[in-house]
Amino acid sequence: MFWRGVQYLFGGAMSVFTTQSLLGALGVAGKYRGEASAAINWVIKDGAGRLGRLLFARWGRELDCELKQFRLFGDLLMESGAAMELATIMAPHLFLPLACTANLAKNLAAVAASSTRAPIYRTFALSNNLADVTAKGESVANLADIVGTVAGIALSKARLPLLPTFCGLSAGYLIASRMEVDSVELPYLNRARLAYATKSFLATGTVPAIPEANKREPLLPWGSYNQQRVVLGASVEAACPGGPAELAVLASVYRGERYMLTYRPESGKKVYVILHDGAGSMDCLKGAFAAHVLLHVLDGKPLLGVAGQQGQQAEGASKGSKGKAKGKGPAASSSSAGKGGAAAGARQQQGQGMPAALQPWRATLQEVHSQVGVLYPDFLKQAEGLGWKLQQTMLNPRETRLLQLDVKPLH
Repeated sequence: MFWRGVQYLFGGAMSVFTTQSLLGALGVAGKYRGEASAAINWVIKDGAGRLGRLLFARWGRELDCELKQFRLFGDLLMESGAAMELATIMAPHLFLPLACTANLAKNLAAVAASSTRAPIYRTFALSNNLADVTAKGESVANLADIVGTVAGIALSKARLPLLPTFCGLSAGYLIASRMEVDSVELPYLNRARLAYATKSFLATGTVPAIPEANKREPLLPWGSYNQQRVVLGASVEAACPGGPAELAVLASVYRGERYMLTYRPESGKKVYVILHDGAGSMDCLKGAFAAHVLLHVLDGKPLLGVAGQQGQQAEGASKGSKGKAKGKGPAASSSSAGKGGAAAGARQQQGQGMPAALQPWRATLQEVHSQVGVLYPDFLKQAEGLGWKLQQTMLNPRETRLLQLDVKPLH
């Protein structure tokens, strides 16, 4: 709440300068300033602004899942709108398009702020006192807005340079917005937090705690944790351009699962997750986790974590039996080569009857699927122990589902 108060303080101060710019662009002054300001607000905000509120409704589901991202995006829109209002004094002949666009942006920002406010307040209502937290939060915001308006009037009377003053207030507003977002700790996984948690788990073998994941989650679309490379709820047409043959490969690998994965290097190196009809939130979570594991492997990164621990155990067992093989010399090497040849032969046998281009993919998918079978239960166990509310996971998958699979799985 502290940073929200600071944000509203800067916002109230900026509103003084933007209103002055709007009125100055129209040449309004004197005793009728108040009446003119009211008319302008009605025409612009209630006209173009309401249109913006209607347009923003299409992102309703995204607001629930990407709460912090949209809150920060809304504040950036608010600053963009304020900058366009300020620009009206420099280009009075463009008053109407600038003012309409500015109020459109500011109303979009208002919808983002009002839609994300309740979930943020809920994280502070630890004693089931959401109404109390909301009342106090709104009181702090209103008080800060009043103080900011008074401070803005004082700054305007000081006749400071308009543009540098606005830039300073705008920077303070955005910094406070980022600090407010960073102070919120959401106890459920979304696409960004899952991407970071999975990457950390695959690299270290431990699931990050709620504070760490919230602090490190990417808030920009170009984050570095592959969250934009996973298409959850993809259609069969988009995921399987190879047709029924490719779908048969997936069906044979993911038998018993409510999801299937495929990788499309030609479309931005993305993993497409096909969800079966009836897939729930935990099925979506497992599918998204498996997709991140597949990307991790395809990017050439080692699987440390649990797989690494198992590898160390296997290595220890191998060293323990080394004495038995000592003295056999070439026979031991022949045995190792024989195992590799047997594995290759098994893969070749599995790939019979399959298009040649798809045979390498089946081996990769099977390998990753077996690794997910080991890694995922430990991921869930650690996450639940740290307090993550996995049943409330919000990954916002697309609504496409696979109703019926008529192709016969390959054996």
